[in-house]
Amino acid sequence: MLQRVQTLFLLGAGACAGLTWFFPVRSWALGDSEVRFMTFGLFTGEGVEVVDIGLPLPYHLVHTLLAVAFIVSMFLHRNRPRQARVVRGIWLMALLIGVMQFISCNSIDAYYAEGVKAQASYGASFFLPMGSLLLAILAERAIRKDEELVRSADRLR
Repeated sequence: MLQRVQTLFLLGAGACAGLTWFFPVRSWALGDSEVRFMTFGLFTGEGVEVVDIGLPLPYHLVHTLLAVAFIVSMFLHRNRPRQARVVRGIWLMALLIGVMQFISCNSIDAYYAEGVKAQASYGASFFLPMGSLLLAILAERAIRKDEELVRSADRLR
């Protein structure tokens, strides 16, 4: 059912994955200029794309796919075991995305550490995949509890 707590968790996880479009993952202050790692690329403070560094994944597509998958999994409520398996797959994908973002940030750190002294700071989009991961795990636990409740009620009949 759509009014269950797991639906709220999945909706929150989808919102976290979708919000990564609006915030930087990491920012570097390089003397007078600034470079921002957004989910859709690496940009200078003026909005010009940095072409020296290539990202290993198209993060904008991956985060959008993740958000859509969370929203679609909300509507699998009629088959809870399948919904739990799908949610587990999605949160494993969210974990992989978080790890890849961390690796990308560290490789960009290494690139900028060679030249000018760079001051780096994490943005909200670095932590949002972790929030969607946490909410997805909570959703899966709620789905499992719901399935156990239905099974125990069937045994009583």
